[in-house]
Amino acid sequence: MSTGIPCLDGTVSIVTGGASGIGFAIAEALIAEGSTVVVADVEAAALARAATDLGAATVLADVSSADDVQRVANEVVRRHGRIDIAVNNAGIARVAPFDELTLDDFRWVLDVNLWGVIHGMKSFLPVIEQTSQRGYIVNTASIAGLRTAAGLGAYAVSKFGVVALTETVGMELDARGSHVGVGVLLPAMVRSNIATSERNRPGVVPRGTSGSGASTRVPVAAMGADVVGRLVVDAIKRGDRYIVSHPETLESVRARHRGIEEAYAAIPSVE
Repeated sequence: MSTGIPCLDGTVSIVTGGASGIGFAIAEALIAEGSTVVVADVEAAALARAATDLGAATVLADVSSADDVQRVANEVVRRHGRIDIAVNNAGIARVAPFDELTLDDFRWVLDVNLWGVIHGMKSFLPVIEQTSQRGYIVNTASIAGLRTAAGLGAYAVSKFGVVALTETVGMELDARGSHVGVGVLLPAMVRSNIATSERNRPGVVPRGTSGSGASTRVPVAAMGADVVGRLVVDAIKRGDRYIVSHPETLESVRARHRGIEEAYAAIPSVE
């Protein structure tokens, strides 16, 4: 079971991808609990707005760069002497059928969504273990890390990877009795800017839609990011390994697991 932080007042937190969407909401919820938050993001203009709206320190960084993420860790320690909570939240999406996804699409999505989390874990975890009396890491995945759908070839690969990494590191931390807990955030549709991710894709004019013409816009009825932010803060306090937000997605996860169970049940018995 993960180690939680029942009282967040006085903690020091870093949130990547924190200038908008889920990351902004998590930063806002942490600040409301008394945590000192440093926000990292790749968008300079959004960071400037977040600094004003949150009253938080900011660092410009691209999580696909290990050097950038390490610089963020170093800067937070320089300013505050420690890190207690790290939220590896930065993420992007490219939705298209597999035969329309290019190798560059896969590299871009994996560089940010999976390698960004790996970089965060490598840079933040040792610092938290060394400088914090009780720490916690949240890795943002997606319900697409538990079950997938058409068009999510690159996105789901990245998010399944985040889930696997979080589970594995969590087991290792538990086994050595670490005072640092780790959890994975598994939201479905949330109102955010992820549908326009390609605005931040290096050297590419934003496409806005998949090659098949299917819109990647987030539905207006999607959950508010503020709701997810509060859920994450509560999960950090409890030390949850899995942080879920959309109860209606449970059946789709069960359906996937049933298919796996049925495959096992079909194995011929050996006399």
